[in-house]
Amino acid sequence: MTAETSILQNIPNEKPVRIFLPIINNAQRYRTQAVYKEDQSPYFNLLFQAGTLPTEDLDTKEMCLINVDFGDPNISLEATIVSSSKQTLKMLAKNLVSHEQMREFFRVDATTDVISKSFHPEFFGEHGVPWAIQGKTIDISGSGILAVFTEKPPEEEQTRLEISLPTEKPDVVKVLAQPVRTTRVNQNQWEIAYHFIDISIEDRDKIIGCCLEIQRRFLRLKVRLEGIGVS
Repeated sequence: MTAETSILQNIPNEKPVRIFLPIINNAQRYRTQAVYKEDQSPYFNLLFQAGTLPTEDLDTKEMCLINVDFGDPNISLEATIVSSSKQTLKMLAKNLVSHEQMREFFRVDATTDVISKSFHPEFFGEHGVPWAIQGKTIDISGSGILAVFTEKPPEEEQTRLEISLPTEKPDVVKVLAQPVRTTRVNQNQWEIAYHFIDISIEDRDKIIGCCLEIQRRFLRLKVRLEGIGVS
């Protein structure tokens, strides 16, 4: 029994799940919810509310990502679309993505704006006001970011981050994070690795969707370069 088959047997019938659907000629994934319905493993079905499934726009050549909430951690599964109707997708499970794999698999190189802020209003900087430092991300994932700043943020256990996601439709997510590594690159640059310790399901979905979008852009660029003989 494969890991994918085993996990399907553990998903309760009619359990709500979150899914990231690939769209034709669009790097951005369509995020929505569905209800899991049992089938003969490794097949399963997903049921959608009327009007929420963009059937004609689905890219059936690409993998879908299904996220199942089992508590801590969640389980993610890659699957392909076998067939579709107005409110149903028949799916074929392909790869189980573990929590540790999620951390790396959905880590992508991305440069975008990030603001690091003091967590509590009572935390003041040396000038007697709450601090906020503008920086740029180096990479981003559903569990954290690596960012560079022109000055070293205060070493507090918890920091508020405001991350501008580099998606086709710009969005900002706000998370509570903890610095796990600080490196001085040169006199005016500091690299800080942050781990998210409090993030909403919706914002994590936005980040994972952003990472999937960036991955698709890189893949399409690679295919175009290979097509003109650039390696």
